[in-house]
Amino acid sequence: MKTLSRHIAMIGVLALAGCATEAPPPAEPPDNRAADEAALRAALEEWSGAAEAKDAEKFASFYAADGILMLENAPDAHGMAALLQGTTGMMSDPNFSLSFAPDRVVVARSGDLAYDIGSYTQTVSDPEGNPVTQKGQYVDVWQKNAAGEWKVAVDAPVSDPPQE
Repeated sequence: MKTLSRHIAMIGVLALAGCATEAPPPAEPPDNRAADEAALRAALEEWSGAAEAKDAEKFASFYAADGILMLENAPDAHGMAALLQGTTGMMSDPNFSLSFAPDRVVVARSGDLAYDIGSYTQTVSDPEGNPVTQKGQYVDVWQKNAAGEWKVAVDAPVSDPPQE
């Protein structure tokens, strides 16, 4: 009798398990990529404007607190203190000028990461104090912080080869 009641109980458990429905997959977040791209393009324009105005503090404010600027032939500037120090020094050059614009902005479907690729023109002083202009391409990786603001996590400019 015990065996029969165990079988009946087991059949009941299996029947209940078969009736259980699978939880629906979580709903996808809304697709805000177009709005995020527009916000990033506006931020890039404002960031370039800060460079043109030689406003090092405003320029550095576009980086994440742990952001990285990867320059050629120089140590990486990692973190806000290093970024602000580097941009302040660079912008104190009397010949300094920097302009850049994105050619492409791509936002992840998740809405928390993006990148942009573009070109830049920068002028700095050579050792004799003469202006030297450099052109190149760049890639920036952006992340959205807890406050919903887009900040640069990685900034990697690459100079064009010298013109012969």
